[in-house]
Amino acid sequence: GKLVQKNFSIQNEAGGVVKKIIKNFTAIVTGSALEIRFYWAGKGTTGLPVRGVYGPFISAISVTP
Repeated sequence: GKLVQKNFSIQNEAGGVVKKIIKNFTAIVTGSALEIRFYWAGKGTTGLPVRGVYGPFISAISVTP
């Protein structure tokens, strides 16, 4: 695998909160599977201590062959 983003901040990249951002990446697939992994970098919210307190999230991933 290849690391394509490190220390990415959705809030900084989008210029605020509750704003969408679209990122495009190109990957070479050998075989029949594309594997996408996300790793928690020790930053942001890992739990929901209070309703309404959330960290950034990904709501969709689109893959085009």
